[in-house]
Amino acid sequence: MTDYRSSPKGSRTGFHRCLRAATLAMALTGLTATAQADWQRSYVIEWNEPAMYFGGESGIEGPGSDCPQGVNPEQDWVEVLVRAGYTRAEAEWLRNPANPTRSPVHGQNQMAFRGKDRANIYTNPESYPDPGLYPMTGSIAEGLNLDGNPDTGFTSPTGEPGIDNTFYKALGCWKTYRGPERLSSGAMQFNDGMRNGSWTMVIVVSGEGDDPRNDNNVMVGFYMSDDNMVKGGDGSISPDYTYRIAPHAKYEGLFPARTVDGVIESREAVTATLRDPGYTRDLELLEAQIRLEMKEDGSLRGYVGGYRPWRAVYDGWVNARGPVIESLTWVELPAVYYALKRSADYHPERGQQSGDNIQGNTHISYALRVDALPAFVVTPDTSEIASQVVSYKDLAPPLPEGSGPMIGRSRIVGGIVIDPNADYQAGPDAVILPPR
Repeated sequence: MTDYRSSPKGSRTGFHRCLRAATLAMALTGLTATAQADWQRSYVIEWNEPAMYFGGESGIEGPGSDCPQGVNPEQDWVEVLVRAGYTRAEAEWLRNPANPTRSPVHGQNQMAFRGKDRANIYTNPESYPDPGLYPMTGSIAEGLNLDGNPDTGFTSPTGEPGIDNTFYKALGCWKTYRGPERLSSGAMQFNDGMRNGSWTMVIVVSGEGDDPRNDNNVMVGFYMSDDNMVKGGDGSISPDYTYRIAPHAKYEGLFPARTVDGVIESREAVTATLRDPGYTRDLELLEAQIRLEMKEDGSLRGYVGGYRPWRAVYDGWVNARGPVIESLTWVELPAVYYALKRSADYHPERGQQSGDNIQGNTHISYALRVDALPAFVVTPDTSEIASQVVSYKDLAPPLPEGSGPMIGRSRIVGGIVIDPNADYQAGPDAVILPPR
């Protein structure tokens, strides 16, 4: 077999074509993994987003069964600054596009310093009173019954009780997350990046029974791939292309499961870390479970759920440049912090907890909606079809040492981009108004 491992990154489409043919040949000749499963399916994730049920009646911003008040309205940032203790003249100057300290790319850094004694509200959100997010008050949510209790949580759109997804409860009325499937601004932003080559994740399913649709011994693996997805002429992702598993020291999830009438369900909860379609990047899940349906057209659709660290979600938004995120998504970031903290419903030492004002929980129940297309997935050395779900972490290169959050080539410190050569530096003691 030709060794395609040396294919340069820029020739991935050619790699797909060549290896697709080679993989078909392997399948036809029986050249598969030595320890072969009785059946195997493999997929490439073509879309994934937080599972946020949309009950809107008149567009993304309008009211609905999920958000009776609609989304949080656009902020009057001058008034926000005045409430934080700035004079009106200072507030108006800080928001004035003619102010040379206001970057058209990174925003106004002084926006960070509106906490008590002008503390940085991004790194110290509790120095600032909770501005509040519009509440998500609906009873319907997407996701999984993580704790097995049908008497707690939401009801699914199909009537299943006990759905645990308080991430949706906390942030479901924030403009960036709200919308029909594939149409929220956040989902479009990150999936466009994924589909254009920022990352690729593949799924391998293997079983031991005679009937893939009803099998009590199934394994499901989520892996990274260095191969870009292939688009058709209409921009959609094309099925049936080949992807090499790229061992990763962090991003991998192995799920013991069963199939019942073509639906893959977890047999036990696991710990897994997947690539997050968001600024957090790491989707770390405790008590992780799956429910994925193998569709008649060969695609796969469903949910991955579990409990994720809520503070990491907040920090991800901060590290995407707090002033920019606040302006574009119509939110004061401390409101996100308070909403996540208030809604957190899990602690590794105490398990899931429900009720108002539970203190000290570190994780929040969450569900990721996944859509995947049939694909050929091969082992990292491309020698055989990945017919067994195993861990490849031992083959992964070490993770790069952290250099702090970055946006492009700009380093983020405390939620803002600091230019050390600038004449003006934002901070609690900054002089706001220019000299007369």
